[in-house]
Amino acid sequence: MKAQKLTTYFFGHKVEVTLAFSEERDKPYTFVPNSIADDFSERIECGDRHGTFENLPDDELSKGGHGFALSGSWRIVEIDYEKISRVLAWDYNFAPDEALTEELFIRYFGSVMGRHYYEKWSLIYGYDLRLMLAYFDNNLREGQCFCDMVAEQVAKYEQRQKQERQ
Repeated sequence: MKAQKLTTYFFGHKVEVTLAFSEERDKPYTFVPNSIADDFSERIECGDRHGTFENLPDDELSKGGHGFALSGSWRIVEIDYEKISRVLAWDYNFAPDEALTEELFIRYFGSVMGRHYYEKWSLIYGYDLRLMLAYFDNNLREGQCFCDMVAEQVAKYEQRQKQERQ
């Protein structure tokens, strides 16, 4: 049996699919077959985070009868290394206009909470992402707002990096 890993996205989730197929298949897949995507999308909507599938037709089989039956597994990538490495690259290399400033905190959280969170960020946690994220604890809304703010600055950093490479 051959195996191939593919990734795709479904409702904001990065989904990794591992296909197992017969040795007769001579070329790799370039995308997740629709039959598999349909299967895991229904299961994600029902709350599953991972699963397996057996003998699902690939897209060629479902259209023309000349494809291969596929088996394998899928999982939601819970912690996406690509995203974390982008944030860490920014954290290590940002320029002054890409920093998390008090003004940015105020824009995202409002005057009172923005100043409060900026004080935590700058004075208490010493600009440490890990400690600041831990501070939000179970306050998912505020923690996500902080992550959205970081994402804005990461995008600015990446845009500068792209321009410098040109």
